[in-house]
Amino acid sequence: HGFDEFVGESREMQKVYRRIIQVAATDSTVLITGESGTGKEVAARAIHKHSSRRDQPFVAVDCTALAENLLESELFGHVKGSFTGAMQTKMGLLMVADGGTLFLDEVSNISLSTQAKLLRVLQERQVTPIGGTQPVSFNIHLVAATNRNLKTMVAEGKFREDLFFRLNIIPLELPPLRERKGDIPLLIRHFMNKFVEEVGKDVRGISPDAMHFLENYSYPGNVRELVNTIERAVVLCEGDVI
Repeated sequence: HGFDEFVGESREMQKVYRRIIQVAATDSTVLITGESGTGKEVAARAIHKHSSRRDQPFVAVDCTALAENLLESELFGHVKGSFTGAMQTKMGLLMVADGGTLFLDEVSNISLSTQAKLLRVLQERQVTPIGGTQPVSFNIHLVAATNRNLKTMVAEGKFREDLFFRLNIIPLELPPLRERKGDIPLLIRHFMNKFVEEVGKDVRGISPDAMHFLENYSYPGNVRELVNTIERAVVLCEGDVI
């Protein structure tokens, strides 16, 4: 109930739902882990939706998509003229998310120097824009995610141990699809119906052989791979049965 973002009734997913309800009731920092394609942003949005901050902003930052200098500017903001290309003052996403939830996706990709700055900002709950002089307070629920083992990265000197402890207050691990195979038929039917409606084709079902194959595949790309597979099957289906 209330988890329309997810498709799954398995015991593994029930654990995920219970943990989301628990952490949504607090402002404790959450670290979501899991393989690529398991739905980490979906889980982060569910935490926000079930929290008292649900009517405030949910701001997602993909830490892999921005260069180091751009990531700092995105997070902390900058004042006009603070660096080449800073044509106007820009509010950082920490302030954009004020009152709501900030989701740092693939936090393992943040450089060590930016990690140090982020740790200080999170501890002080104040941010000073690049080129600015006055710190500004903010109030966010921080949710971070990664598909990498941060403990290993800490041991290798690639991730700050103090930041890891700051992020890993409440861990939430998402199971890979191969560990919740009972959910695969539900996912197949859900996404088949979705793409049938979107594409406008008269596909009414899936053959037993095709279902058997899909149920026993390992899905290294997890739910994302299953979604793409079902979309392709619907688009290329020449009859009314996949």
